[in-house]
Amino acid sequence: MSLICSSCGREVETLPLQCGYSITMNSETNQMECNMGNCGIITFDQFLCENCCINKSILKIYNNYENLTLENEEFYEELKELKHNIVQTRLSNPDFTYWVEFGDGIFKCGKGENKKASIHIFSPQEVMTKILMGNTSVYNEFLSGNLSIEGDLQYVVVYFDLLNLALEIKNEMVSIYNE
Repeated sequence: MSLICSSCGREVETLPLQCGYSITMNSETNQMECNMGNCGIITFDQFLCENCCINKSILKIYNNYENLTLENEEFYEELKELKHNIVQTRLSNPDFTYWVEFGDGIFKCGKGENKKASIHIFSPQEVMTKILMGNTSVYNEFLSGNLSIEGDLQYVVVYFDLLNLALEIKNEMVSIYNE
């Protein structure tokens, strides 16, 4: 039996170790499920390959930042001060495209192409993941050629500073929650 990724259609070659140990029958849906790690508990027909799982995790980070506008006054106030912008990001290895709209008090994100984007970022998936997790500097990745940017560089800096602020606030919220 081969498993096919429900997102990209490729054959799933490996599964997280916890999946093999956590297979259960959901009594409400009458379907087999397992814990796919970062992708959560999913049914067998929703299996994701590792790359699609990472892409889903990237969108989850942005969705958390979207919710932060409702939960944190500091983040919301910062967004109100910024001019409206749309950033289009294209990741490679594997290919994945998403957009972020921010400014004028809003922060929204979505999968796919946004034709109104004025800033375009191109990066390998691994590099963007490290940036979003705070494990590498945008500036270092840009200077080393791992990150390519088209558009107003001033607002690219603002965009990444905003993402860093959101990461800091989220980390503080987790820290306070764990105390």
